[in-house]
Amino acid sequence: MNYLQLALEESFFSIGLSRPNPAVGAVVVKDGIVVGRGRTQRPGNAHAEVMALRDAGELARGAAIYVTLEPCCHYGRTPPCTKAIIEAGITEVYFAHADPNPVVRGKSRAILEEAGIAVYEGEDACIRASANATSENLEELSGECADGGECRVLGFAESTADAKQEGRSVFAEVERYFEAYDYFVCNKRTFVEVKSSVSEDGFMGCSAADGSHLPLKITGQGANCWNHELRAMSDAVLVGAGTLLADNPSLDVRYAQGNSPVKVVWAGHHEFTDAEISGLKFFTGIPGESRASRLIYACVPQPRMVSEPGKEFLSDVEVVLLPHGTFAENWRAMVDDLSARGMHRLMVEPGERLAREIFDASPDAPLWNRLDLWRSTDPSIEASLECLIDSGKAKCGLEFPGLPSYAVAKESAIIGPDVLTVYCP
Repeated sequence: MNYLQLALEESFFSIGLSRPNPAVGAVVVKDGIVVGRGRTQRPGNAHAEVMALRDAGELARGAAIYVTLEPCCHYGRTPPCTKAIIEAGITEVYFAHADPNPVVRGKSRAILEEAGIAVYEGEDACIRASANATSENLEELSGECADGGECRVLGFAESTADAKQEGRSVFAEVERYFEAYDYFVCNKRTFVEVKSSVSEDGFMGCSAADGSHLPLKITGQGANCWNHELRAMSDAVLVGAGTLLADNPSLDVRYAQGNSPVKVVWAGHHEFTDAEISGLKFFTGIPGESRASRLIYACVPQPRMVSEPGKEFLSDVEVVLLPHGTFAENWRAMVDDLSARGMHRLMVEPGERLAREIFDASPDAPLWNRLDLWRSTDPSIEASLECLIDSGKAKCGLEFPGLPSYAVAKESAIIGPDVLTVYCP
């Protein structure tokens, strides 16, 4: 762990809160002790650097600040963070990721250095942040899951005595974290990240005799922890109507720290019934859940979604009707709407049908930006599927539709019995 890793942990709690501004974290360190922590607040309120400086108070004078993103240097809804850093008496600034916004990029460093402040950025900052930290003065935040292994979505990094190795790992994590923000700034579009899980034989679920889908547990706890961390770093998480009916997921974040994403359902041509609305967690919520906004994108009207006496639980469900004739057109219209809402990352957890429709799009205009494909090597999954079929509860397995021909493997990792491969178009 290093100081920029701590700043990254802080930033997770800003996702959704700071939208459409980037979710940033910062820590102030003096004499090897963290004296201030901060994260970006709602638009128009303080950025992470200012919050950390406020937390540090007078201890900020002569201290160093570690921040995940290049400090802003312009007047917007708030004064520039570079101004606050200079006035606080900070002597060293470490930022891990350069802001792609041309109003900021490269300009902050010149302003800070002109004020006599030492500035370190990128991989160099992350390596120095590891070298500056020690186990005696830095609180350790564990990435271990219930299975006892590392399951971090960002880099699978482990603390190590080698500062260069650990720093490079943290830098890779920060780059992965800001991947969606960079894409949003450069393209004004929400970054679409798809997560799918398949058995060793290529099944992602099973079908009942009546054609309905049945849940099939595929990945182990390590991959599940990874999945929840990805949810925590996403602005919204989406499932199709088929997955909602089969699994009745809560779509919350249980195995990671951070804000809960907006819950989204791709309804397509399915019209939800009163029984479904009263029985699905998406509509009713779960005990103790904070009521995040929920969105339904549908190609047909949803007359039962109107809030009425006795149906107050629907008051925070918004239905967006999609007017186009093809799946691809409607999907792009949905992403347009999410982009207008300032969402940087949409996490999609599709069933077999939705995955097929997403991947069948033209390679010239793919509907996704990143695919995280988990493949389990646990033979008991096929045994469970066979038992369901033999008992008559299931008719057949639902096969993963296959990778698009234009998908390119970028990286891989192993957690327990599960293998993750990351693809990009």
